[in-house]
Amino acid sequence: MGRCVLVAASVVAVLSRLLSPAYLLAQDGGAMHAPDFRAQQFLIALYIGAKPSAPFTATAKTVWVKIMPDDSTITTWNERTVARDMDGRIFQERRFLVPDNSKDKPGQRVLEYSDPLEHTFYNCDPNSKRCDLRNYFPAGIQPRTPEGLQPDGTTFLTRENLGVDTFEGLEVQRSRETFTYYKQTIGNTKTILRTVEYWYSPALGINVQVKRHDPRDGDQTLWLTNISLTPADAETFKVPADYQIFDLRAAQPLPRAPAEESR
Repeated sequence: MGRCVLVAASVVAVLSRLLSPAYLLAQDGGAMHAPDFRAQQFLIALYIGAKPSAPFTATAKTVWVKIMPDDSTITTWNERTVARDMDGRIFQERRFLVPDNSKDKPGQRVLEYSDPLEHTFYNCDPNSKRCDLRNYFPAGIQPRTPEGLQPDGTTFLTRENLGVDTFEGLEVQRSRETFTYYKQTIGNTKTILRTVEYWYSPALGINVQVKRHDPRDGDQTLWLTNISLTPADAETFKVPADYQIFDLRAAQPLPRAPAEESR
């Protein structure tokens, strides 16, 4: 926990320096202004739950096409490894999005290890080789949002059954949801339609493909490819031996056993 405090303190120190009069006065050659930061957009990844007796490995791919006011587009993408074992343990890479025309492979950002039996979630930084350990309790089954006018009075939901199909050799159930945001209900001058299409695999208990269209966010396509139902090696679901673990439940580093450290 001490390291977290140091990191937070360093960020505060940098921001304090940026916002200080001394820093502002040092920037000559033009009109002064305080630092400014652009708004961030976020993309929600495919959800992978801890379903036992349904192991798989796959490559999760994402393509995000943002539509600009002049109808031009900005396209980014990534691909990452995901896996689940017989007991429902989950391993996921998280990688940065890169421009469509980039020759660079999406950089590795985070490694995640979820264990529904031990109720542990490790969020690991591959650069610093540090893992933050938190509690993990898989989300329960949530009731489906009913169709029709929503309680907020600003949106209307319709749902369509698109039938049974196959995807990467798996039987999937296809469906589409359309959210209507009426004019002048969320600050919008025109009605907004948001559509989401799902390719759901009952065998795996996850969506193997999702397509989202929203004029506020653009087009987001997320899907699994190279799906194998063969369980991954057990080491896939273990934190590497040379990573240091900080138990945020206990607010202190966890010692590693000598046998593990020597592997």
